[in-house]
Amino acid sequence: MDVKNFLERAMHLDVLINSHVEELDNYRKLSMKISSSRLEEHVSHSAPTEAPYVKWVERIVDKEREINEEIDRLVDIKMETSKFIDKVDNPEWQYILRSRYIMGCTWEQIAKGIDCSVSTVKRSHQKALEKLEKIEI
Repeated sequence: MDVKNFLERAMHLDVLINSHVEELDNYRKLSMKISSSRLEEHVSHSAPTEAPYVKWVERIVDKEREINEEIDRLVDIKMETSKFIDKVDNPEWQYILRSRYIMGCTWEQIAKGIDCSVSTVKRSHQKALEKLEKIEI
């Protein structure tokens, strides 16, 4: 795995987690749409005794568990990435790498943070990547 792909792992996992959170929110919204008339259908002795919202609760619990596992993995990846970034001896390059790959900042946000142009940030970023290429992951 090359350095850039190694560093981008956290960004990709963060996007994945956000999509799962949106899915979870959708499950919650759908579970709130269960009408009382559907609940009354299940009072009959011939119908199943399980309330219709139970399947949504189960889906929500499963999705929450999945998200929590992914968050744990994200934290581990961010810690590993941060330790790797620490191997760069230039504090400005560390700031750029950490802002981009750990915090998920845009190039514009990073440039504003160190008071320079986006092109300067991108040049420094490239130099930092070249430096990291020489270091074993």
